Amino acid sequence: MNIVIIGAGELGRYIATLLSKEEHNIILIDKDPVKIESVAQTIDVAVRCGHGTDWQLLDELFELSPDLLIAVTDDDETNLVACSIAKNLGYPHTIARIHDNIYLNRTRLDFGRIFDVDYFIGPELLVANEILKYLMSPGSLMVENFAHGAVQLRTLEVPERWRKSDLLLSELQLPPGVMIGLIERETKEKHGGIPTGKREVIFPHGNDALYPKDEVTFIGETNAISEIHQYFGMSYKPIKSVVVMGGTPTAVNLAKLLETRSITVTIIEKDYNVCCYLSDILPYCIVVNHDGTDIEFLRSEKVGKNDIFVACTNSDETNIMSAILSKEVGCETAVVSLNNASYAPFAAQLGINHTVSPRICAANHILSQILSGTVRSLISLYENQAEIIEINVSMESSIVGIPLSELGPLLPSDFLIAMIQNRGRIMIANGNRIISAGDTVIIITDPKHVNELEQIF
Repeated sequence: MNIVIIGAGELGRYIATLLSKEEHNIILIDKDPVKIESVAQTIDVAVRCGHGTDWQLLDELFELSPDLLIAVTDDDETNLVACSIAKNLGYPHTIARIHDNIYLNRTRLDFGRIFDVDYFIGPELLVANEILKYLMSPGSLMVENFAHGAVQLRTLEVPERWRKSDLLLSELQLPPGVMIGLIERETKEKHGGIPTGKREVIFPHGNDALYPKDEVTFIGETNAISEIHQYFGMSYKPIKSVVVMGGTPTAVNLAKLLETRSITVTIIEKDYNVCCYLSDILPYCIVVNHDGTDIEFLRSEKVGKNDIFVACTNSDETNIMSAILSKEVGCETAVVSLNNASYAPFAAQLGINHTVSPRICAANHILSQILSGTVRSLISLYENQAEIIEINVSMESSIVGIPLSELGPLLPSDFLIAMIQNRGRIMIANGNRIISAGDTVIIITDPKHVNELEQIF
């Protein structure tokens, strides 16, 4: 596809990088020549220095037959106007990043129709929902739903007390309706006799095994997947209180979501004016005006007695520091929002329980819109080392009617058909299964195979 991206910030660069690797033709536009020069030196995409609302520039690029325009600057109005201009020039599809949720409210006005936006992306709302999913599934590193909620993915860390490493995966008696989709573990690589801490992603097969501290992604029927914690002997208690640091849009969205679940929310924000605003729009939350990186303040406020600490300021460094301090004063679980997702491994080494990246959340939703119409959703994991895709099987698919036992040997080892939904029934994709036209299939794959999906399905 030919894709025009407006905005060379963190999100724009990340999306451009992913799409370039999947061999799409990308043109990245930004008004900042320094950003454009940096992109030109590091990413294999075409670049143009200019404003996203310059209709003459967009008209010039229209001669290249673009399939899609994605506007992801930090300014909502720029993104909306750029999409409107593009659609009126003849661009087939548009996607706009928005910060303010008022553009998602269609009770009086349909902003998508007004500004000719086919799909809105709100990273702050997406991150809030990602954090909520984690909070509602204590002990899970990640939770995703597929097939309208009938299939769920959960990532857990194998407890250190795990004593079944001598068993092959084919010998493990997992709860019925559940399978292992991915394993991420520390490599044995050393430098000067000291472990490097590098981790690898494994597409597991029956002759693999699980080891303590592995990150394991399970996928299966939603009801069955809830038994995974008990399988590993992991217990958890319901969440009653959450401390949120930062008065950002992400914090506001999360607080509203938690309020509806009768969870006590305390927000710590050092800007007095922001605190006044938060008190007005979140009347049921406790708003405290202070610096969340003051450890004596955290002790005096008994932050450690709360169930969860969530740091979602606009500074990654502040988020990490405050999360570490919350653990120091006794909070068992700390979650941080990271604009720079490459910090996530370091955050984990520092004892932070969970990290969420706005750019990854937004990129996943954008990528699912870009792929073939048969693709319903796409989740990118481990810095795009693996992707989990929900796809509808077409009438023309070449694999319809072929048992998976015959099909499996023809597929790459890093391409796994995990689950099949047939007329509402969810089935693990074992060798006896046959895929039919109209089925929904969950695929776990290396990103390099994504472009083959249309040919296969």
